[in-house]
Amino acid sequence: MRKISPKRELDILRMQSFLFGFGVMAWVPRFPELKAHLHLSNGQFGSLASTGSIGSLIALVTVGHVIRRFGNRIVYNISIFSVMACLLILVHTGSTAIFLPVNILYGSAISCFVIANQTQMFHLQNRTGKIHMTHLSGMWSAGALVTALLAGVLVGRVSLSVHVSVLAVLVFSIMLYGVFLLGPELVGPDSSSEAVTSVRSLVSNFHFDKIVAWGLLLACYFEFAVGDWVTIFTKDTLGFNTGLNTIPFISCMIAMILGRLTIHRLFDNHSIEKLVKLGSLGAGAGSVLGFAAAMILGEKHSVIALIILSAGLFISGLGSSFVGPVFTNAANTRSSSPASVVMAEVAFANVILVFITKWIVAWTAQVLSLGVALFIPAAMLLFVPYFAHAVIVKKD
Repeated sequence: MRKISPKRELDILRMQSFLFGFGVMAWVPRFPELKAHLHLSNGQFGSLASTGSIGSLIALVTVGHVIRRFGNRIVYNISIFSVMACLLILVHTGSTAIFLPVNILYGSAISCFVIANQTQMFHLQNRTGKIHMTHLSGMWSAGALVTALLAGVLVGRVSLSVHVSVLAVLVFSIMLYGVFLLGPELVGPDSSSEAVTSVRSLVSNFHFDKIVAWGLLLACYFEFAVGDWVTIFTKDTLGFNTGLNTIPFISCMIAMILGRLTIHRLFDNHSIEKLVKLGSLGAGAGSVLGFAAAMILGEKHSVIALIILSAGLFISGLGSSFVGPVFTNAANTRSSSPASVVMAEVAFANVILVFITKWIVAWTAQVLSLGVALFIPAAMLLFVPYFAHAVIVKKD
């Protein structure tokens, strides 16, 4: 029987995460073209694009139990193929009636793949005794950053439909081959009677670790805020109308990638709880300093403000890079349930909490100012240490 080593399996999982980030984020930088193709306003397009969350929530209620019942192979293959097919439809259709259900399915397929990949990583961690979860986040971020840079190069040269279509077929075909390579170690079906679950029991038995859920929200929302608002903040506050307004965002993303791909070297010789506390406090302080400097210096000293903001967000990205993945890992180590079920339940809670937090930040920006609103994710990082004890608890 064909076998693969733990190192080889880790390399394949890292490749899958990179390609997934590269593939699913390929169309995001070109949303303005997609909005124009659909003939929608900003508000209409934003509302339509957000419907992917509906599919995500539906999938997260069920996918953990599907993996437990049928194994990881079928979820991997169906989710990858579905993401590819949905992307091809989404970038070609000009009909909102078609876009809506396909986008819901797209969100569902993305969540299914994420849970399958995390489940496979926990399967590897159980055999090696080491934490590898930060690798997945790091490689996904790297893929998302590279595809954003590629999209910037292709805008005006290659159409959205050709760009995404060619990329989707190539990337997701390679990912399907990656599933084949993982074959010998893929998580199989659970043959126990507990794996057979009715729809009613899915709802009644649904629960999540509240300490981990709140810690994860405080740790991970900063990355969402940076992606949603930092380029707008830099443009509005410092007056940069060219590509310079993306520098703080890129600085933060590079730091996150570096942190996620290297932090595992410290896990063997340092307390993970202390690393989480130091990382989150440093990240919170860095972002507060960066946002405050930008607001105080403004357009009058825009270059200095840009440098301080970029440096502050680099520190924030580095410090917060591994904290979210560590809380995700803690959710599994604190539970006796199968990893697939735990990850789906935690992700479900996180999607809802992040959605609510996004609304709070958005309306704070509307009522007060974007600068004031960005202090919310910065302050959230400073409260992470109150939940850091969760990362050291082991499974019963």
